[in-house]
Amino acid sequence: MVNLRYRVDHFRSESLEGNPLGGPVERELHVYLPPGYFESDRRYPVIYFLHGYSGNSRKVTVTPRVEDNKNLPLGLIPPEVLREIDVDRIASYEKFDRLIVDGEVEPFIFVQPDGSLHLPHKHGVKDLTGEVQTKGSFYVNSPYTGMYEDYIVYDVVRFVESNYRTIRDRRCRAMVGGSMGGYGALRLCIDHPELFSILVALSPANITLDLLDWKLVIPIYEKVIGRELAEKLGALTWDDILDTLDLVFTGRKLLSSIERDEEGKIVGFNERALGEWRKNDLNTLIKDKPDALRDVHVALSCEARDEFGLTKVAEELHETLMEQEVEHRFEIYSDAKASLSPHMLGIAYNIIPAVKLCSQLFP
Repeated sequence: MVNLRYRVDHFRSESLEGNPLGGPVERELHVYLPPGYFESDRRYPVIYFLHGYSGNSRKVTVTPRVEDNKNLPLGLIPPEVLREIDVDRIASYEKFDRLIVDGEVEPFIFVQPDGSLHLPHKHGVKDLTGEVQTKGSFYVNSPYTGMYEDYIVYDVVRFVESNYRTIRDRRCRAMVGGSMGGYGALRLCIDHPELFSILVALSPANITLDLLDWKLVIPIYEKVIGRELAEKLGALTWDDILDTLDLVFTGRKLLSSIERDEEGKIVGFNERALGEWRKNDLNTLIKDKPDALRDVHVALSCEARDEFGLTKVAEELHETLMEQEVEHRFEIYSDAKASLSPHMLGIAYNIIPAVKLCSQLFP
């Protein structure tokens, strides 16, 4: 029997109607309700969680059981590799239940919106389950892809607060995200500090020119398929991400305009497109709205060996927040049990600590 506290709702997003890509307006919303929800009239704080780049309605970050997680399909990972993963630290609804029942955190509602563009990977690359990966929206309002920021802050929040017993107070709304979702969480809180009082960005992505020449190799793929194939897969993955960034922020005007010299160094580009790219840099957004996060509890972290190069991104964001005198928690950490993918596992292991932090900060 399906546990009614672990829900998948379907709703229509007004903000996504008429989006340029023809992406689905009908969206799924994964909602976790705490033990005792149906036995009382109590109202609850809400943690909104924004998934990473290849996530979608079928590949949510937190599932009822760890074994259900398609982002990390345990049954498809070779046993000798699986032993290197600390499965007990990966979040699930069952573990949320245990935290609440054991009194480690106060009851909360956990909401996971679908932030996918529902466009296929540029090169048709499939995930471990055999599904073609999809492009992410980066949770922004874009004239080229759609109003994904409005979709989250207006449509999703409105739907949740109209259908569930939430505490309708910014002090009881938290925004948490990993990778692309970390970018989205930061951006949404910068633009809407009146809605959220807690921000946790786990290994957040960002829009910087350093991304253009990054060489991606995911350690778990190197271990399973070898260095050469892992490098090829990394190159395809990175090319798809850059293609999406260019689509979302410039309508695919920057990458095609880049000129390089004989050594491969960039010597020319479309200045207007570069300006569009740069104005979506989180550091720029923070500097443009220096007061936005002053009344928000901000936490930022990243694994020191993040294979997507996001350690430097996190450090730059930390420096910008320091310059703007925004109080925040910041950590660059090393986790031996995350070595197979410091990025993905670093995020996965830190969702439960993020939930605990939110619980401590809720009034």
